[in-house]
Amino acid sequence: MAARTETIAAVRPVPYLLGQVAQTVTCPVRHGSTGALQTPSSGTLTVKRPDGTSFLSAGVVTVSNSVATYDLASLAAEDVGQGWVLEWSLVISSVTYTFRYDAYVCAYIPHNSISVQDLYTYEPELRHRVPQGQSTRGDDTGWQPQVDDAYYALIQWLLDGGHRPWLIVGMTGTREWLRTLALMRCCRALSTTTEDQWTKKTTDYRYEHKDASAKLVVQYSTDLSGTRRGVASVVRLAPVGRPVC
Repeated sequence: MAARTETIAAVRPVPYLLGQVAQTVTCPVRHGSTGALQTPSSGTLTVKRPDGTSFLSAGVVTVSNSVATYDLASLAAEDVGQGWVLEWSLVISSVTYTFRYDAYVCAYIPHNSISVQDLYTYEPELRHRVPQGQSTRGDDTGWQPQVDDAYYALIQWLLDGGHRPWLIVGMTGTREWLRTLALMRCCRALSTTTEDQWTKKTTDYRYEHKDASAKLVVQYSTDLSGTRRGVASVVRLAPVGRPVC
């Protein structure tokens, strides 16, 4: 019979995208029932290559702002590609928890290009309408959880769509994609009934996000020299008997 331990959840919901440079990787961990940020007393990080050899073996982590961090050495000598693994072993309240993530070594990494201030530009009222329960996520403030979630959704969108992150050399349209998705999730967090203004705004931003998705362009290292991918047209279908706009 397995021993029962506290429910501890790693925050990161997607694989790591690692650049071919020296970089700091993090592993925030929260208590599953309260969302409170947990502070590891110690821990290690192991990084394995696709062939199973260790790039890093049980490196001692640093705890900064209650988050486990590690400064990885440069990956410049490593080939881009999939199959990498990051394994965090963190001691929290005298119990060791292991978190295992897939990782990709990439030549280009799309970073989060929006901030909470970008949301206020389009919806100023959001500044005064942050849900009271948002503060239970530890040290996150304001609408930052929705901004972070939009970025994680972008990475998941790339993976779900069959895009190979290690071959990407550039992306255009990510700012609009992230902004509309974050705004949609902010409005959804405030929606209470099907008639209120925030429910309508959620629907409006959903359509804007579909347009932004159609305009998101990914450029690959395998594209022929001089090739530039164009923006796809947006096609909407309506039931029979209804006009199509």
